[in-house]
Amino acid sequence: MKSMIPPRSEARKPSIDYGFVPSEAVAASSQCGDFAYALLLKRLKQANRKYDWSCVKYAMFGAEPTQQSVVEEVTTTLAVKPENIYNLYGLAESVVWLTGGPAVPDTEDLVCCGKVDSPTLKIRIVQDGKEVEEGQVGTIWVQSPRVAAGYFGQSELTRSTFSNVLPNYNGTWLDTGDLGKVVDGQLYVTGRVKDVIIVNGKNYYPTDVELSVDATFGHIVRPGRTTAFQYREDSIGITAEPRKDFDKSANKDLAVQIANHVSQTHGLFVSEVVVLKPAVTPKTTSGKLKRSEVRQTTVANDWKTSSVILRFQRHDGAIPVEKEGVVEKSSKGNLMAQPCSVVTEATDFESSERLNPFEPHSTNSPKDFQSLVISIFGSEVDTSKSWAENGMTSLKSAELRNSVEEEFHVVLPVNFEQLYTTPMELQEFLASSEGKCFPKQNLYDDPDFPSNSSVSTLSKVQLGVIQSFGSALILFLVLISGVPSYFLVSWVLDQCASAEDEECHIFWALMPMTFPLFLLSFSLVVVLFKVSVVGKYLPRQFGLLSSDYIRWWFVDRLVEVWESIVGKFLLDTKYIWIVYWLLGADLAWSAKIESYIREFDLVKVGSNATIAHPLKCRKFSQSKEEASPKMTLYPIAVGKNCKVSGMISPGAMIGDGSKVEKLSAVEEGALVPNGVLARGNPAYNAGPFEQHQESHFFAESLLDVFKMVWAISEAYHFFALSSLVHFALSSVLPSWRYGGILHWFLLFPLTSFLSLLTSIALKWLLIGKRDPSDEYEGSYYQRATNWACDFHFYVSAWALTPFFGQSRFWTIILYLHGLDVDIESDLNQPYFIFFPSKVDFVKVRKSFVATIFFDFSKRGDSKIEIINSSVGYNANLHAGVKILKSMIPPRSDVSDNVYNLNQSSGKTWKPSRLIMALFLSEAVQLLRNGVVFASFIPAYEISLAATQSSSSAITSCGLAAAVVLQLFLWVLLCRLVESLLLILPNYAQQSLFGIYINHVWFFNGGNWLVLVLCGTPMFAYYARMMGAKVSGDLWYFGNSLYEYSKLHFEGSVIVDSSHVSGHYIDSNGLAIDDTYVSGLLHPGCYASAGAEVSGPESGPWKVFLRSGSNKDSVDVELGSNATSSVKG
Repeated sequence: MKSMIPPRSEARKPSIDYGFVPSEAVAASSQCGDFAYALLLKRLKQANRKYDWSCVKYAMFGAEPTQQSVVEEVTTTLAVKPENIYNLYGLAESVVWLTGGPAVPDTEDLVCCGKVDSPTLKIRIVQDGKEVEEGQVGTIWVQSPRVAAGYFGQSELTRSTFSNVLPNYNGTWLDTGDLGKVVDGQLYVTGRVKDVIIVNGKNYYPTDVELSVDATFGHIVRPGRTTAFQYREDSIGITAEPRKDFDKSANKDLAVQIANHVSQTHGLFVSEVVVLKPAVTPKTTSGKLKRSEVRQTTVANDWKTSSVILRFQRHDGAIPVEKEGVVEKSSKGNLMAQPCSVVTEATDFESSERLNPFEPHSTNSPKDFQSLVISIFGSEVDTSKSWAENGMTSLKSAELRNSVEEEFHVVLPVNFEQLYTTPMELQEFLASSEGKCFPKQNLYDDPDFPSNSSVSTLSKVQLGVIQSFGSALILFLVLISGVPSYFLVSWVLDQCASAEDEECHIFWALMPMTFPLFLLSFSLVVVLFKVSVVGKYLPRQFGLLSSDYIRWWFVDRLVEVWESIVGKFLLDTKYIWIVYWLLGADLAWSAKIESYIREFDLVKVGSNATIAHPLKCRKFSQSKEEASPKMTLYPIAVGKNCKVSGMISPGAMIGDGSKVEKLSAVEEGALVPNGVLARGNPAYNAGPFEQHQESHFFAESLLDVFKMVWAISEAYHFFALSSLVHFALSSVLPSWRYGGILHWFLLFPLTSFLSLLTSIALKWLLIGKRDPSDEYEGSYYQRATNWACDFHFYVSAWALTPFFGQSRFWTIILYLHGLDVDIESDLNQPYFIFFPSKVDFVKVRKSFVATIFFDFSKRGDSKIEIINSSVGYNANLHAGVKILKSMIPPRSDVSDNVYNLNQSSGKTWKPSRLIMALFLSEAVQLLRNGVVFASFIPAYEISLAATQSSSSAITSCGLAAAVVLQLFLWVLLCRLVESLLLILPNYAQQSLFGIYINHVWFFNGGNWLVLVLCGTPMFAYYARMMGAKVSGDLWYFGNSLYEYSKLHFEGSVIVDSSHVSGHYIDSNGLAIDDTYVSGLLHPGCYASAGAEVSGPESGPWKVFLRSGSNKDSVDVELGSNATSSVKG
């Protein structure tokens, strides 16, 4: 059977109306564009009919970009076998057809168009006259005998189109003007070069916008007749055609609705929308849209009046009113003028009146909604018009969300423009929102707060000298804490030497207790010196050049070192509860301590409360009037049955049964009532908080005992594996001068590797494969097994992270634990986030994932999926969310699905090149470990010579010199790796970057000397030695510093528990740039490549990024809850 149907007839009356049924034939083929198939399928649905096209051997797509959704529907609705569906690519200049093949999709929903190489065809992807790497998008160039000689009578156009030369290839090439990419030898077409829309340096394909409009307004507009095009440098234009039954009076706002939809969905500013009469939009003879002609006609306003049904325009603040084919300016709506406030005068701790942001208050009134909107959109804003009409952009949207969160204590979702379509609607929502401010107490009016605060009496030189002795004393105390363990080992060895074999086994059973004994002795040393040096923390204020500060600093640094060695193994056990209780904290016995505490005497935690975020009762401050910065200490109180996952500032009190959400910050002196949810930065009352799990004292006590016993058993397990590795290395390693160093250098990573293998077995034995829809911790048994497997994994990974911290080795280990991940994904420090109890709830594909959080407090319907995306540092992902082709900023809270189909998915790797890149990365990692091993040799030689001396003075000086030399070599190695990182090209930088991050992270976090330098004037000299530019005082108590040579600290700078780096990395690659910091960074701040942090104070929980969307980059400050809740 052979039927040829004219395209125009098929469009007007698809084959369903002709009664064309391929199943009646023995064999059949179909050749048409994606639109024709879509139209046929739509008519079938309308007629409630279903055809069987299973006999069709060739269902071919061509003439326009093919949608994977249409291909899938052809297989399901028409029963065409998938292997019989082909996608073709060609153009008139090559006598229509060039290549074709099975319609196989890629990860970006593009459909394969066939092979790029054959005996008579070569297809290459070109950019700026050079062939690009596989997976990158560029212009499609073709070389084939089928290519025409040129355009008749147009020699100049022929030369520019048909006579292109490509380096390393013979002959000339045809520039098709199409955009595409090559993956595994297959061509994928993405669009037309001249049709690509570029706004703020980012590429948008018009087909994405057109399909989005067709899908949303398909009941009104004709699919395939929508045209999107570049209107101005920063905006786009759109034309559309309605259906025949279009009712103009019922759809008079259609043009505005299209503009709003495009702005909200794609983040693009729409300058003009024209609704044309049917069949007016110009097309080629093959049915393709003539976008250039549409653009030229629209911009020049050359459409015939009789051809235009509706038109929407916006130019330079002129707000249009829709009429038939014409536009008139409107009068502006009135803004409510009442000032608004986020501070309430309520003093009752148990309850506070609901905040009305438009109700005037007498004191501390922030910007009202009118001035806030005007400051972002300009004085021409009209609150009765849509956001698109007021010039909404993605940057303005982010700025408005953050301003509303700070000023009105309401966290807006990313899609607030869809929920509240005009500023007036948003204003009404804020006026009636459930967000409530927390009452605040004036801390300095408290009679317990001493009026005679300590004044600065020391010079910086005196402070530095005293702190130098203090630093040395802290390091000495660490060594002294190991003396009991040393005597235990010596005693065991002596007893075994004189005992029988059976008795020797008994003594050897005590050997694993050496590390717990060290933990115990160091903990007691910390308690003793805290009591001796500070006594009891009291509410007070003192300068950083005072004796009070020195005492506080000494204990704080001693505790920091204790946390890095001991505390991390005691979290969420009663061991750490006992230590904090001895240090002076007022903790209920049933309180769960899952994070660290400082200024212990000022902390009070009620029964059954969970502390999952550090509690620090300190706050730094500085002013131009005072030479020295100050520190304020004030108590923090957490009531019964509370869940603290966010930051609590000094002086805040959390009522019983309340929760502080992750990435939230309760303000200084805030009084949180009972049973509420504190959310946002600053935190506000987001409504009641309901406890989902009851606590039983007996069951909780058994669980606590289980954790304590399991923690001790881990010492025996690790000792047994280390003994096995020790005996194996002793029999395998050759006897040479540095064999002892190599032995100990290999002992811990090999032991850790074996322990990770047992972690895999333990996960499958105790937890098994969990359904993502299951409750994360539904029973005490689940809590016990989750904790046991996670604790074992953490202990096992601990010793291996300095050697292979950024290796794909961890991807394999986590895959064996059950994580659904591919080798192409880049997981940053995954051993801190992908614990065995969580791996079954997460799926990662072709994505970059930084150190993030997972929130499984509520049950999800499916896995958390991260596909072709980048998830920034400390982002918080809720159960079941889907992230597709999106870039999640650092410290964002993602509670709903996030889809951004315009986001580039990053580079696509050919399997062979991916394997080679991974191999080279791992090889460089091994080389780095070899260099680190070699760095021990000089210090080893000095210490060996010193210990052979009969003089104790020479021995002591020699050992000290060995330590200093070893530290110097490590600093030198950090500088060399960083220098190499900065001079390499970008593709090589990414291979070396993981090694650099791992090396610097371990050197800063695992180096006790660096920890004790924090808070001293010497740290500024250390930062300069590492390459940073420090122009004034630097008081550093931060989390991490990277790319020192790119960091600029200007004036007097205080960095408190914050992250500062010169890099930013996502799935699109690595960016390294200068970062400038001045003033005070409160806890939780994040400043990365290109950021400029200025002003007296910043934070808490602020993210500073440099936007790369245009050449004139700008700094973007994001609030703590850059909440992503875009529903797919």
